[in-house]
Amino acid sequence: MNQNKATSGTKLGGRDFINLGIFTVIFIVVFMACIMIMSMTVYTLPFGVALGSFVAASVYMLLRAKAPKAGAVILFGILFGLVMFVMGSGWPILAAVIISSIIAELIVRSGHYKSYTCEVIGYCVLMLGTAIGSYIPFLVMKDYYLKIAEGNSINGEFMARLIKFISGPYLAFALAVTVVTAILGTTLARAVFKKHLVKAGLLKETK
Repeated sequence: MNQNKATSGTKLGGRDFINLGIFTVIFIVVFMACIMIMSMTVYTLPFGVALGSFVAASVYMLLRAKAPKAGAVILFGILFGLVMFVMGSGWPILAAVIISSIIAELIVRSGHYKSYTCEVIGYCVLMLGTAIGSYIPFLVMKDYYLKIAEGNSINGEFMARLIKFISGPYLAFALAVTVVTAILGTTLARAVFKKHLVKAGLLKETK
């Protein structure tokens, strides 16, 4: 199949931008709630994105079902990354989310925006990038994050304990868990959609 034909008719329209905006806001609210819950201790904080990737997966997959168009993943990544940055997460998270969203966009494009498998892989890449941008800097940019914590009125003692506790193997485990939870979240979302929304004719099932 010609790639141009595969992507023709997939340009974002007015309704797509509305759906993109609505579901991005919902995703961010759900995702940040998970981050806050897991930020209560230094031991659970590195798993914030993992929890968020599971709980918010249904919102993301619904967004993709409503707006399976070229550029939607990148726009989502830009909005998501900007909100995280404005909320004080630092520029590494913004860069990581945008880069991973570009990769995710290329992945879903390879499936002509109709492949469930490509959507899942793209989501895993996006969540993995979010986790990398969120936590790896704690290992390599410690002074920068201590300064950010001070500027955001975050407990300095807590941040110091976190940076002291964080290790490469622990973060590697957290990143692996993030991929697993992203897969589980999208799998659960598909089952729910198939049982309720697809049968009701509200969504088309992707293969």
